[in-house]
Amino acid sequence: MSCMLLVLNTIAITPDATQQMNYAFQLGIGIATILAAFGLGLLLRRLLVHRLHKTVLDNWIIQTLGIAVVVIPTLLGVTGAVAIFNASFVLSTLTENFFSRPALAINTSWNLVETVLILVLGNGVARTVRAMMTRSLGASRVDINMRTLFARVLYIIILSITGFFILTVWNVPIGIPVAVLSAFTVTLTVAFQDILKNLVAGFYILVERPFYIGDQINITSNAITYIGKVEDIQLRATRLRLTSGEEVSVPNLFIFSNAVINNTHFGERRSLLMLTMPQENFDRDETSSKILLLLKNYQEVMPKPDPTVMVNSYEGGKVSLQIRFWVATGQVIDISTVVYELHNLFPNADISVKEPI
Repeated sequence: MSCMLLVLNTIAITPDATQQMNYAFQLGIGIATILAAFGLGLLLRRLLVHRLHKTVLDNWIIQTLGIAVVVIPTLLGVTGAVAIFNASFVLSTLTENFFSRPALAINTSWNLVETVLILVLGNGVARTVRAMMTRSLGASRVDINMRTLFARVLYIIILSITGFFILTVWNVPIGIPVAVLSAFTVTLTVAFQDILKNLVAGFYILVERPFYIGDQINITSNAITYIGKVEDIQLRATRLRLTSGEEVSVPNLFIFSNAVINNTHFGERRSLLMLTMPQENFDRDETSSKILLLLKNYQEVMPKPDPTVMVNSYEGGKVSLQIRFWVATGQVIDISTVVYELHNLFPNADISVKEPI
């Protein structure tokens, strides 16, 4: 036992172990400093946004100022975290580059001010132009998919131009960000193939327009089925409001790779019911008249094409009828109510719904 204690004491006071403990402690304090600064920035942003929402400022200005409020404490937190590891480095950097050369400090401060102003102005112009583009194309009766695509492309272009202006403020050669962007693109292509596939599929959906925002679609792949209203078509995923009320984001690659049924593409939808009853209770004219009269009582049932009742089969002493009628796409009819009314007319009949499903 004494030998074991001696070994443990020896390990505990080893310089390498002490250095590792100090490094771990500094790392923990540094991370805590950054998180605390970031949390403070979020708190200040929340207070600022809440206060500015009561003013006449546009939302994009409020959000941009909110981002600036988060960035400043975070940068200070990162500086503090670096100082925890090497305080002399931070002090020497500030002393040699700023305190001893006030012109450099003034120039750097002015560059920071210009960067913030360009960022705020660029973001505001991009958001304003995007809104104007969407409104202008809407007045020109351009479909909503193309409006969304053009507005987002223009928004990204303006932000890219803003980024190049910021680089010129700091005298960064264009070749450096281009080289970094090229290497970054290659890395993304290899590491995020699925995301890029979804982006390409989203671009295809916006251009080819197999469905529009507001349409109800049915996506089926093996045992997975999504039926819902299209709320938004994004570059990576399409948001659907399911018929059950939930919202789901379906990857665009899933939509691109499977069959999509657009339930609202045409102005009407067909409903198909099967009614099976004993032959002794069936009278061709009387039974058909009762069913057609029942359907005409529903305003949602379209008069054209005419509702039809056809004999489908005679089998096992029973007759099967096929009931077809059409409903306008924008209207809703409760099929269960129709089934209930048919059951009241024909209590001994078996009724099933074939369409819509």
